[in-house]
Amino acid sequence: MLLSTKRTNTSTMKVERSPVLLLVCLVSIGLFCPQRLHAESELTLEPVGIGWNDCCLEIVRNAQACGDRRLATYIQNWPLPDELGPIHCQIIVNIDEKLLKPAWLEKSSEHLWTSFVQLRQQRALYFFERAKDEIRKQRKASVHNGMQSSNNSMRLLIRVLRENPNHKMSRRALGYVKHGDRWVWPNVARQIAQKKEYSSEDGWLRPLKKTIQSSSQSSTLTSSKLRTQPSDTTQQQFDSDHWHIESTAELSDAAALAKRLETTRFIWRQVFGGFVLTPVELSRRIAGQARPRPTSLFKVVLLANRAEYINSLESLEPNIGRTLGVYWTPTQTAWFFANQDTDIRTVEHEATHQLFAETWPTSPLAGSKHGMWALEAAACYMESLEETDFGFTAGGRQSGRVPAAMERLLDDNFFLPLRQLSKRGRSALQNDPELPKIYSQLSGLADFFMNGERGRYRDAFIEYLVRLYRGTAEQETLWKLCGRSPEELDAAYKRYLSSS
Repeated sequence: MLLSTKRTNTSTMKVERSPVLLLVCLVSIGLFCPQRLHAESELTLEPVGIGWNDCCLEIVRNAQACGDRRLATYIQNWPLPDELGPIHCQIIVNIDEKLLKPAWLEKSSEHLWTSFVQLRQQRALYFFERAKDEIRKQRKASVHNGMQSSNNSMRLLIRVLRENPNHKMSRRALGYVKHGDRWVWPNVARQIAQKKEYSSEDGWLRPLKKTIQSSSQSSTLTSSKLRTQPSDTTQQQFDSDHWHIESTAELSDAAALAKRLETTRFIWRQVFGGFVLTPVELSRRIAGQARPRPTSLFKVVLLANRAEYINSLESLEPNIGRTLGVYWTPTQTAWFFANQDTDIRTVEHEATHQLFAETWPTSPLAGSKHGMWALEAAACYMESLEETDFGFTAGGRQSGRVPAAMERLLDDNFFLPLRQLSKRGRSALQNDPELPKIYSQLSGLADFFMNGERGRYRDAFIEYLVRLYRGTAEQETLWKLCGRSPEELDAAYKRYLSSS
């Protein structure tokens, strides 16, 4: 299962407060003063990482004194895992629309929540200043091997919004626009301007507009290249913020798919931030010199069952029966079918191909002659997502297909050298009789390049993807960007998967 929920129990514990406890609480409240944090120390501690426990100590103690253990624990656990030391995965954080008090917050603890929010504002300022420093550093760098990366600055700007969802410059830099009192994607602002309304069941619609149309009205489903659908088939249309879905399945299936696609896009922008925007583009947006604009909707076809899926595509792809979904590059359309048993990772995998290919103008020949392994590896990497209480993690040696990669390498002694893999184009890779084993290795390679040696090669790998999709990459581009030979990278990969 791709998204294994790991949310903490959020049930509210009712605590019987004794008069003595209330007295302690009132005394503690009177003594609390956020401005006095570390007043005795000449050192200024930042409210991040290991400094967080000291900065929030007084708030946590007061929450405990008031009997609000839930709030105390929530504040103590607020820093993200990678703030406290190296980890072997990426952290993907949720961003709230507004900074609101949680529903479970006790009224007697509201003043403590206010103090917690003040510390979060300090964290937001810290992350934003670091993001600006990183952008300046990348823009002024003596461009090693022609590479400038916005991966780290994007990561920091997203953390600004975790702390302060209304931070104007970070919102603007990451592609949001202000509509009324809300920060929304440009596509959402466009839909609102067109007097459309959104519901999770029907998507974006003008009021009273029907969602069921004759299948003959669909240019996608009735393309001359495809076999004709049964005459009694009706087509559902569902528009989300960034996807247009045409479906012969139930509308509820299309709605569920749209939700997963939008979540995938949100995560993809964090995982591959260096692909989404350059340091120059980030800098211009922060300065208000560039404004995000609406984009065309991605196209998806969702069919009612596997038989329809195969019947529609087998004339284009003879091996379609071996797939659970496909992104068809010539028509820029992702295809799926409704099935409760379908592996949820298929959506993330194919949507990743679509996001890379269509977010910016790219070469339709990307991966056709060489480097196809990297395009598939990146999509496999998105299969490793796991849900957490702060958002998601991506990657890790126990996630996705990486355990299978370890088994292939360590137990089966299966390994294709990087120099050999890089030579393969789309046809050579996909027609290999050992493709399942190769896909396992690709998952391991993706995790290595994204997270191995504390993310040492992440910027290089994402830049390699940029150049592959632009059509400017050569077979040796990746190891030149990494500054190591392919044989050295092979050895490092084996060490990474062999380590406990």
